[in-house]
Amino acid sequence: MLILPKTKPIVTMTIYFIVLFLSALNVKAQQTSYANLSQLQNDAINSEQDAERLLTSEDFYQQLVKLAKALPEAIVSEQSTFTQTALRSIRQEQDKLNALIAKQQYPLEYYHYQLFHQAKNNSQRSQNFELALTAQFNQQLQAADNEQLYKLDAALGWSVNNALNYVFNVFKQLKDNKSLNEAQVIQLVSNSEIYHVVAQVIPVTKPLLAAENQKRYIIEPDVLITTKDGIEHSATIVRSKTDKQKRPTAFQFTIYADERSHIRTATHAAAHGYVGIVANTRGKRNSNNVIVPWEHEGKDATRLIDWISKQDWSDGRVVMYGGSYNGFTQWAAAKYHHPALKAIAPYTAANLATGLPMENNIFLTANYQWSFHVTNNKTMDQSVYGDWQYWNNLYQELFTSGRAFKEIDELAGKANLWFQKWLSHPSYDEYYQQMVPYGKDYLNINIPVLTVTGYYDGGQISAIDFMTEHYRHNPNANHSLLIGPYNHWSAQNIPRSHLGNYQLDKVALEKDTEETVFAWFDHLLYSKEKPALVQNKVNYQLMGSNTWQFADSYQAMNANGIDFYLAAPKKGQFQILGTTKPNTIASHQQVVDMADRSVQHNLDAVDIISDQLAEQTGIVFLSQPFEQDMQYAGAPTGYFSIAVNKKDVDIGFNLYHIQADGKAFHLTHYRSRASYAKDMSNRQLLTPDQKTTIPLINARMNAKLMEKGSRIALVLDVNKNHTTQVNMGTGKDVSIETIEDAGEKLNLKWFTDSVIHLPVTPFNYEH
Repeated sequence: MLILPKTKPIVTMTIYFIVLFLSALNVKAQQTSYANLSQLQNDAINSEQDAERLLTSEDFYQQLVKLAKALPEAIVSEQSTFTQTALRSIRQEQDKLNALIAKQQYPLEYYHYQLFHQAKNNSQRSQNFELALTAQFNQQLQAADNEQLYKLDAALGWSVNNALNYVFNVFKQLKDNKSLNEAQVIQLVSNSEIYHVVAQVIPVTKPLLAAENQKRYIIEPDVLITTKDGIEHSATIVRSKTDKQKRPTAFQFTIYADERSHIRTATHAAAHGYVGIVANTRGKRNSNNVIVPWEHEGKDATRLIDWISKQDWSDGRVVMYGGSYNGFTQWAAAKYHHPALKAIAPYTAANLATGLPMENNIFLTANYQWSFHVTNNKTMDQSVYGDWQYWNNLYQELFTSGRAFKEIDELAGKANLWFQKWLSHPSYDEYYQQMVPYGKDYLNINIPVLTVTGYYDGGQISAIDFMTEHYRHNPNANHSLLIGPYNHWSAQNIPRSHLGNYQLDKVALEKDTEETVFAWFDHLLYSKEKPALVQNKVNYQLMGSNTWQFADSYQAMNANGIDFYLAAPKKGQFQILGTTKPNTIASHQQVVDMADRSVQHNLDAVDIISDQLAEQTGIVFLSQPFEQDMQYAGAPTGYFSIAVNKKDVDIGFNLYHIQADGKAFHLTHYRSRASYAKDMSNRQLLTPDQKTTIPLINARMNAKLMEKGSRIALVLDVNKNHTTQVNMGTGKDVSIETIEDAGEKLNLKWFTDSVIHLPVTPFNYEH
């Protein structure tokens, strides 16, 4: 571990179902050892059927119960709510389970446990679990209004198959262990209990929910729409049975074809007084066209908007909403500004060129398998993401082998034609530009826009890039940002108590994305009140303050703050991140063997909070302690002055808030290809050993209260790890470079006239 030096304060200036499980479990545990379960070690676990057989074994379940009860209460009570509810359930601690659920902002999220245990208790008298569950749930349905019905449907929207698949992978991961530490015990028993509960509850509640929705709504699950150019789209349309007025349409356009999910989404829109429509992209469900991701979504969505606006039940107004790919399709549609499109609310909006699979012109391994997931069949191939261990091993093998990045298909044993097509476009060229608004296209986008994303959302860069480009080309744009301590999943949904090992402020749990979006639509279309969390252009949750903050301009937030400089080199573990511009220019030298795959550089932090700053592969620059409470709110800007003995280099950094107690709080991770930093559409190779400036582009936003006595740590590094391409610096297409291209060690100089502007300002408690 690195020991942080004590120094004097400075005077501040005025200046993609797997993610859900991994992030929510937030396993906190000591390293006490437990014997692994004999049945898990001895039984064959070669398929999901094997896992299911084991999970339905009463003997195995009782072993799980015994193992769960062996966990110390102190360990159980410090887990996230998501994990702790599963542990309380399997430990048969119903009073503690109910008390824990009652304290939550959204207790319905854990309703499956309460239904399960109530039915179990009742079935002890009636001896029939299914009848007991049916009776109690029907009673709940009859008392529910339309919004409550939707919330019940959403809370019980679990996929039993996905839960089984995840436990199957946990079993495979732990099977060969003779002993388990506490973290592994928690992983095993909590995921097994989730499956144990949902496998008994969901098959009963699912048809009851469907029947109740049929009573209240006109549900057309699969309408085949053929547009004027002959393209077919499957669409789910839901309208209220009692409301005969023409209504605006709330429209999602998605490649993720899932009829049950579409019905739930469209039903929620209908519960809010809209006609709900979820249409699939060409080739999905009953469409006879070829599946083509990304490339035609703008024109296809525009033709669908035209069709919607002309239906008898439509009042001619269409709003679009949805997240990730469904955020991308909104921007694709906005490029063509159909007059019926009145507003868009893209959350965690994706973009091939600024998110996945490319970030600041560096191709990533994350989501390599995505095209298989969406093109293998007419719906979604859920098996693709199931074996997450396989994909992690594949990416590690690609890195350690030193093979060309484009040869990943050979290691995977299957051609990924879409990924290879994207690799052939390493610049932000016309291929990407024609998909979404570009340049002057934004000038004609005058409809209101609400962007939603999270500080730890993998799609934040693309989501915010849409906004910044909108304002760059259209200064009078009506565009608001809602952002907080959320990842890709929780930014689109209702957050849980923890994100990784960080416990969210209570006010951060107030964000219900869809409810906020419908309130925003109502404000625009019906002049109702603004949603509480959307009061200005930038609406952000300041971590550690338990407050929401509101600002007039994202650009102004980033402009405020402190210019930091790299002080002259000194001996010791830490260099100085100063606030005074150096009088003379010096440099910090970093030498990296690009052929050495035993060490990875510039990996993103695993945990948000660490007891102290861990050992780093990069150069650590540490600021002086702050003399007063400050807020970090915005994104880093500025530039690096560098010289490197290659024609190109991928640079990066991790930024930490070093709290007064010494704990390291991870704020942001950055990576960028130097040859594209000045123009993402035009590669400009470096002149070896010649000093140049590399601007910071598309850095991620975060917002956190930084207490008096705390500091900033900036870890500068070369980007070389298994999550991305490895840039050897030859100037060739990075996708074809191999370990043989490494040549002499990379020698990178970071000059002290670099300017790193951080959005750090004194915190106004009265604001």
